[in-house]
Amino acid sequence: MALDTVGQIVARARTLLQDTVEPYRHPDTDLIAALNEACMEARRLRPDFYLRTLNLPLPVFAAVGDTVTDAKIPSEFRPAFIYYIVGNVSLQDDENAEDARATVFLNKFVAQLTTVPS
Repeated sequence: MALDTVGQIVARARTLLQDTVEPYRHPDTDLIAALNEACMEARRLRPDFYLRTLNLPLPVFAAVGDTVTDAKIPSEFRPAFIYYIVGNVSLQDDENAEDARATVFLNKFVAQLTTVPS
């Protein structure tokens, strides 16, 4: 999957959330909100992350049809953003088992953004 649209990112996150049958447990708006939060977290964790687009505002996505360009989210980091979405949305679930799973996904996001490749 190319992950070139918000819809493709949302679809991949739904697969990891095991939320692929309509009616969905988590509305698209919740997943898009988590994606926008991931953009803010990426800037906090990696101030250099958006240096290519320093003069542009932080990307904000509004709909599943929005295009994701490398200026908004570099392609090599898009899987990490999916992990953030899954972790963030999983925290909203009521079950205690979801908290541990959510933590794993959120830690994976942080690790992929901050680990220096060897």
